[in-house]
Amino acid sequence: MSDKEIQKKNSSMDIVGPLIYIVIYIIVTLFIPKIGQLGGPLQGIVSQLLLLFSAFAVVAFPRYGYFAALATNTFQIIMTARAVTIAIAHGGSANALTGLITSVSAIILVTIIHIFYRRIVKNNEELIAANRVLKAKDEKLTYLAYYDILTTLPNRQLFIEKIDETITSSSPFTVIAANIDNFKDINNELGNNAGDAVLCSYSKKLKKLCGNSIFLARINGDEFGFILFGNETEPQILNYIDTIKEVISEPIKFNDVKLNITMSFGVAIYPVNATDSTEMLKCVSSALAVAKANGKNTHYFYNNSIRMPNY
Repeated sequence: MSDKEIQKKNSSMDIVGPLIYIVIYIIVTLFIPKIGQLGGPLQGIVSQLLLLFSAFAVVAFPRYGYFAALATNTFQIIMTARAVTIAIAHGGSANALTGLITSVSAIILVTIIHIFYRRIVKNNEELIAANRVLKAKDEKLTYLAYYDILTTLPNRQLFIEKIDETITSSSPFTVIAANIDNFKDINNELGNNAGDAVLCSYSKKLKKLCGNSIFLARINGDEFGFILFGNETEPQILNYIDTIKEVISEPIKFNDVKLNITMSFGVAIYPVNATDSTEMLKCVSSALAVAKANGKNTHYFYNNSIRMPNY
């Protein structure tokens, strides 16, 4: 059952419930005089049950229960007062005053219950609202901790955790670091807005190359990280790098300036090159540095002859 169906059902019960309560209360009230003929204690028990019934109506039907209880007990007061008046006028006993007091007490009781119940409901609603705000803030903080605001891609922290998670599962994978060539020149010549435009544009394009078997993140200012899950062969990895190159080969326009972008790639394979996330990132950074040193717009696979960076 959906939330709307539940709300609709509760709304119907808020109306039907009090009406049923009123009908039952009036029927019982009309029979109280006859019950009283069977014995005083029984009449008192019925009166107490009606009192509890009124209290239940206030809690069970928050919207209209109180008004129904108020109406029925007011009706009972009128009926009892009429009976007392008639009894006194004919020189009879005023024992019905007990019922009058019970009805007045019932009105006081249901009013107290209604006031405090509404306070509880209000406090509960405030707590729920506060929890929603806290949850929203928590979600926002979590997002800021794991996602890049500019590109909306996972950030370096989430990238590292994904590597650790994959290592824990003992599954083979490949890490590729793709760095935009001459990115500083773009920022220096055209401004940071141009650099941001390049990052956002290529983030959207690179996302389209990633399915369930590839994890993409922005791991540095102008650097993207890919995790290729599975035991990929070197030709398969190279084929994927060629696909990336093909996508980024399309020029980007910024303020009528056509930007031709290239990337350099560093590759490291688990568990061949490293067995933890820290070493994997060092390996892929070393491979990327070699690719940059070899003229950029190329790739390099890590091997043990490369000197590891210190960080």
